[in-house]
Amino acid sequence: MTNQLPPRRGMKFLAKRLMLQPICMRVTLVLVCVEMALFGLRYLFGGVLTYGMVDLSQYGATTSGIYFNSEGVSILFRMDLTQMVLAIPLTYDQIARFLILGAVAFLITAPLRLGTMERYWGILRGDQGKVTQIFQWFREGKRLGKAVVVEFVLDVVIRLVGLVAMVPAVYLFYLFYTTTPSFEAFTTTSSLLQLGGTVLALAAALFTFWLHSVLLPVRYCLCAHPEYSLSLTFRRGLQSIRGFRGAFFRFRLSYILWYFLSQLSYGAMDLFALPYTSLGSMVFLQEVARTRAGAETPQPRQEIE
Repeated sequence: MTNQLPPRRGMKFLAKRLMLQPICMRVTLVLVCVEMALFGLRYLFGGVLTYGMVDLSQYGATTSGIYFNSEGVSILFRMDLTQMVLAIPLTYDQIARFLILGAVAFLITAPLRLGTMERYWGILRGDQGKVTQIFQWFREGKRLGKAVVVEFVLDVVIRLVGLVAMVPAVYLFYLFYTTTPSFEAFTTTSSLLQLGGTVLALAAALFTFWLHSVLLPVRYCLCAHPEYSLSLTFRRGLQSIRGFRGAFFRFRLSYILWYFLSQLSYGAMDLFALPYTSLGSMVFLQEVARTRAGAETPQPRQEIE
């Protein structure tokens, strides 16, 4: 049934046309500016976790592991082969700032993002609306609660699942650097460990992206039907892509370069990437609904001559 969908290029071309409409760029600009301002405030007040690559000589015989002290915790990952150490020093105060400021930023951006997505749906349906409508999700308690739950699943739960999925890859890299302290100690086993770690890391990344693609229609379902209950939103959202999950995953994978640019620019590229990818996904879901409706329409009986 997926071969009945329009070509991917056509759906993405339509998304490009829609994203250039003034109202689309305005609501996106508001969201991106708020998100970047919040990130800047979190960074300014120490609410962002950092890491660094440090010369191995500064740590001597210290092994890889998690070390607790009176001020916080340090995560070290020795890479003797490159004479470097991946160090993540965290104080308890920094962790508290990260959690508190992150929660505040999330509570602000979650309903704002749903309001922006609702305007995207309006643009797709020919209803331009006003920029101020994206703030409606703050004014209604039920909408706000549903937005927080859905965005928590997409932004927090899926990321935690992704971190857990990366554990086997990290363990293989740990074995690789533990058993290969120098280039002279490089063996076939070292190659297999390195290759296995790389493959598992890619598999974990793809699995996380696939899981996000499966649950993403829940967000679009909520912003298209804010009156739905939370349980109905999840049920209808998951049903909307059933039978087309593989096609939707591949469709979103075609935007992979835009996702990378968004991450590298700390969200600045979302000014273009967010409406382009979101409208493209909405067009895809709309075409899936049309395909299903066409398949369910009874065909006229043909007389046998």
